[in-house]
Amino acid sequence: MSGYDPFPIELPAPRRGRPHSSSREAISERAIELFRAHGFAGTTIDMIAVASGVSKTSFFRYYSSKSEIVWSAFDEHTVRLARVLERADVATPTMTAVRESIVDTLGEDADPDGLWLRRFELIDTSPELRAEESAHWIVWSNVVAGFVAGRIGAEPGDLMPSAIGGAVQAAFLSRLRSWLPATGRTAGLVTDLDRELAPLCRVLQEWIEA
Repeated sequence: MSGYDPFPIELPAPRRGRPHSSSREAISERAIELFRAHGFAGTTIDMIAVASGVSKTSFFRYYSSKSEIVWSAFDEHTVRLARVLERADVATPTMTAVRESIVDTLGEDADPDGLWLRRFELIDTSPELRAEESAHWIVWSNVVAGFVAGRIGAEPGDLMPSAIGGAVQAAFLSRLRSWLPATGRTAGLVTDLDRELAPLCRVLQEWIEA
């Protein structure tokens, strides 16, 4: 159609040349910029491809959808948490291991510039992403529940492991949400999370040992 502009809003300048090995991360960064500027629903895959300097076909080699750009980092975080828990010293009390593993994993993933937090902010403020949120958080909670169950000789779906997984997940989510209005950066977030999880984990450890 004559005069039709498929991108009526200003886009970040595209990156030129053939994508290199870090293209997945580069596409992710450009997409997050667009999501924050124009909203998740208002950003198209075509816009992301243009801003990243790749073709739409190349985009789909890295990501299957827009939502995967946002969720992939969270899901990778959950996988890393599971691996850190697997390596926990058996001599460490169960809830100390849970707290230290959560804090260490967040410390590894929460970059100083706050990209990880910006992804979380998008998840928590975009209706399209919020609709998928509970399923991803359930997986996170189940990782904790599975670890606790293994320690106490129970099934992950039993009352104690599932309740502990839910309680720790709620505390983690609350800390992330309370951090967002204050700053776009992650300095201090890990320390605050460690401090706030400590009393909860002490109480839950007492429950385990009762």
